[in-house]
Amino acid sequence: MDFVDFDTFSNEDIPQPQPSLVLPITSNIENLGKRFSHFNNLTRNLLKKDGTETVDQAQQLQSNEKTNKYVNESLNLLNELEAPSDDRTKVSNVNTSSSGLSTRLSRVLNSSLSDNVLKEIFENLEIRDINSDHLVEPDFVGLSSRKKLRGEIEYDLTKTQSLILKEYDPHRKKLYALESDISKLNNIYDSLTSSVEKDFDLVKQLVENVGDLNRQNTILLVKKRLLSEFKSRFVLNEYEEFILQNETVNDEFFGVLNKAEKMQQDCSILLSIDNSDLGQKIMFQLDNLINQAIERIISHVNKSISGFYLLHTKSRLSTVHKCLQYLKKNLNHFIRVMNSYTQIRSKTIVDDFLTQLNGDLDRGVSSDNRKGARPIILSAHDPIRFIGDMLAYVHSVVVNESEMISIIFFDQNEETENSDYKTSVLEANSKVLHALSRPLKTRIDQMVSSEVRLSTIYSIYNLVSLYKIMLSKQIQRIEGCPSLLDSIDQLITSTQQKFQNDIRNKLATIKSSNSAQLELNSDLQPPEWLIEFYAELLPIIDSSSSDTFMDLPAEKSAHFMDYIVDEPIKIFDLHLAKNMAKILSKSDQLIMKLNFLDLILSKIMPIRLMADKIISINELISEFTQQLVNSQLIKTLDTCKMVDFYNIVNMICPFSDDFFDTSIYQPITENKFFNEDAIRTSREALTENVPTLLMDSQNDLMKLNSPLIANEVLSNSFLDFVKFYFKFGLIVQEFLKCALSNWSDEEIATLLGVEEEYSEIKKQLALE
Repeated sequence: MDFVDFDTFSNEDIPQPQPSLVLPITSNIENLGKRFSHFNNLTRNLLKKDGTETVDQAQQLQSNEKTNKYVNESLNLLNELEAPSDDRTKVSNVNTSSSGLSTRLSRVLNSSLSDNVLKEIFENLEIRDINSDHLVEPDFVGLSSRKKLRGEIEYDLTKTQSLILKEYDPHRKKLYALESDISKLNNIYDSLTSSVEKDFDLVKQLVENVGDLNRQNTILLVKKRLLSEFKSRFVLNEYEEFILQNETVNDEFFGVLNKAEKMQQDCSILLSIDNSDLGQKIMFQLDNLINQAIERIISHVNKSISGFYLLHTKSRLSTVHKCLQYLKKNLNHFIRVMNSYTQIRSKTIVDDFLTQLNGDLDRGVSSDNRKGARPIILSAHDPIRFIGDMLAYVHSVVVNESEMISIIFFDQNEETENSDYKTSVLEANSKVLHALSRPLKTRIDQMVSSEVRLSTIYSIYNLVSLYKIMLSKQIQRIEGCPSLLDSIDQLITSTQQKFQNDIRNKLATIKSSNSAQLELNSDLQPPEWLIEFYAELLPIIDSSSSDTFMDLPAEKSAHFMDYIVDEPIKIFDLHLAKNMAKILSKSDQLIMKLNFLDLILSKIMPIRLMADKIISINELISEFTQQLVNSQLIKTLDTCKMVDFYNIVNMICPFSDDFFDTSIYQPITENKFFNEDAIRTSREALTENVPTLLMDSQNDLMKLNSPLIANEVLSNSFLDFVKFYFKFGLIVQEFLKCALSNWSDEEIATLLGVEEEYSEIKKQLALE
């Protein structure tokens, strides 16, 4: 490298020191060491034949190109600086050259060499005899000295590099020898590759042939499997068809039937293909087989339930349960079975009932009678026992049928049953038992209609009601389905109506009976027909333990209670008014009515259901008692010649216990009957009759059956008489200035036996 003359620069243009720069060009020695440090990689790369050059050679060429580029740029720059310039006076050119040279020098002098390398370089330079004075001179001597030094350095460098290269010469020779071996290997590789390629083509063709064969084999296997699956899913074999058509109904039969049904369902897939004829044909065959199997199931069930001896073993019963379980799926088939069961059982139980009821009259001995049973007809002389035996037999039939239908149609191993199925079975049971309704109702209606005794009718009613309760525990009512309980309810209603109609007929007969009218006579006692009527009826009513009589509705029961009390009273009043009104006095008529009502009261008082009528009868007795008191008072006044005075006073103002004033009765003085002669006549009658008045009144009331009513009539009539005597005496004293009698009111009360009652009443009288 040439050094630049320093005199070409002015002092002002000396460049400032630049920071150290890293040159991209490394020395050849370092590059060579790096290359041969990867000798193994170089060997591997040489073994790979990839064109005419290895990867490292390509990298080396690229690096040499970069080096040549940088060297050419440096030489061009130096040539430009050494070339003569005519226009050195131009400041711009000088500055540009100075700037470029400064940059180059900075790169050289500020090289990023290590200290050891710099030290080694300077030690090599010191060995040489270098005249530094000549080197720095700007003249030709300095230039030649510098060139000489440069040449020496380059020589040493070349010599050193050649020595290094000689060290690698053995390796180069070995590589050349290795090159021939590699060429042979490459030739062998090429021959092997060609033979392998030929074999590969043969193998490829063989694989293709094998693949075609495998595909054909797979297609055949798939077809075979499809055919097998098709036969297993859509075709029954001959043995399975034989089972459905001829074998007995058992577990194997149901297994084949379920398989056939599943096949029938799967046939819907065949109908979706373009040609659906095959699916339709298979479905038609399966439908025929399934229908035949269902008919065999129905026939088996009907045969089993018609002859119950076939159900004595668990296996047969289990088979019937499986048949019914299968028939549940189709309501129409199940209804056929239930209808058949209903017809068979209805006819059977009716025939058995009639046989049990009448016996075998042609032979004289019934089939049951041969077993020791007694025909019910033999107890027909006793209606209650006859009806009780019929109801007991019906109850036993109901229990047996309920248990039988539970055993046949309900599997105990199943926890739950379909509600619709359970309802259908219960409906069938209800229809079977309803077959007994007509013969049972006919016989009981015949017995009830021909019975005339109320006690017997009531006993029949109790029997029917009792068995209704017992039967209702065995029979469930189903809406819209006929039931035996409906017939029992009708029997109860007809018995109730019969009982009431008989009572109405009895009373109607009594009402129109002449003998009943003749029972009313002067002894004033109640008629015998009332005693007989209540003697038969009231014990029946008293024996009722329910809230209403014969479990009638409350309104009807109350109406019936009113009827059996009010109607006899109406009949009695009619007979009394028709036959005895002209013969008996008013008092006797009242006594007869009181005796009649007292008898009714004594009869109905212990009966709980007639508590309301007791109150009304007491009110009616009180009313008639008061009428009898008034009648007895008038009779007493008439005996004492005071009836006219009593009427006159009542015309003016009736006496009252709350208020009395003699001045109110001043108009009595204007009456012509109110005079001393009339008072004298009354005084004489009082003196004559009062001592015996008590005995006479008691004799008049001797025909009154109730001593309480008689005592009440006497006491009240005498008290009213004494109060009138006392107040009328005050009026006479006030207006006539004379005494009514020589006896005081207390003395009159003592003579009549009411002194105590009168003394209590007199304290309460308001007198002015």
